Amino acid sequence: MNSKIYLSITIDTECDKGAKWKVKQPMSFHNMYNGVVNRLQPLFDKYNVKATYLLSPEIIRDERSVEILKKFDSKVELGTHLHAEFIEPQANFTSDSTKEFQSNFDPEIEKAKLVNLTNLFIEAFGYRPLSFRAGRFGISKYSLKFLQDLGYLVDSSVTPDFTIKNKESKQVINFFGAPYQPYFPSEKDFRRHGKLSILQVPVTVVHKKILNVPLWIKRGIMVDKSYQHIIFNYLTQFSKPTWLRPTYADIDQMKSITNDMVKQAKGSDVFLCMMFHSNEFEVGMSPYSLNEAAVDKILDRLDAYLSWVTSKDNFSSLGLSEIKTKF
Repeated sequence: MNSKIYLSITIDTECDKGAKWKVKQPMSFHNMYNGVVNRLQPLFDKYNVKATYLLSPEIIRDERSVEILKKFDSKVELGTHLHAEFIEPQANFTSDSTKEFQSNFDPEIEKAKLVNLTNLFIEAFGYRPLSFRAGRFGISKYSLKFLQDLGYLVDSSVTPDFTIKNKESKQVINFFGAPYQPYFPSEKDFRRHGKLSILQVPVTVVHKKILNVPLWIKRGIMVDKSYQHIIFNYLTQFSKPTWLRPTYADIDQMKSITNDMVKQAKGSDVFLCMMFHSNEFEVGMSPYSLNEAAVDKILDRLDAYLSWVTSKDNFSSLGLSEIKTKF
């Protein structure tokens, strides 16, 4: 039996940035007004796929962006995306970066930020968001329970076979050993299966050299420690993870990671979670799109992948929170 392939395209939807992810101050939203409206959403419409826009607080406060998103109506799903600088408490609205992990804050501060972000969304759109991703994937050990209590159905902050390091705080979020496919996580360790009712939908990222290594072994990998990092690099021949992301991967790489996930599923349904940022589709608004050629390259890769994957008889497109209906 062929695996059913479900694709969720998720967009971290943010203000305009530039080289080194520096926020343009005063804030601007040209990536929404042009990149999303004239480049990105028309491509989704072309292939009749449903995208999930995960909205950072500054986007929700921008009336024109909200009106644009409302006009997309049921063609899209809207969720939230926490950049802690731009929501109280302890906000910094003039920050030129979004470098904070929500896990850097005391639990009561993190919870208050999530509550305020959720309420901001409800005030703007009139309903409760169901899907979430942490800024810079920086979830804490409390985040999933907080989100569950706020009524979220799905989180997508986990990037398997990968670690995220905050250069300022030196904190490392270790996702080695997390499953590749959606799972109900443990409250004690978001990499493990457990009893939370919120569904974790990992971003589709795979380190091919350790694809078939048991999860319990991968959870012991601590690449933040220099000597282990050196050993790990030699054992994996200095290879890098592959992301289902047109910013990082060409069409052949995205096909390969899709086929790897299908093969590993052994006939079961396959859930793919592609991610990128809205500002990657407007010239000069992200480090990956500093000129027209760079934007066209990402757009062409996305177009080619969607043309390939949507042609499959066993393909289906889902909003991020809709994945939970399949469990």
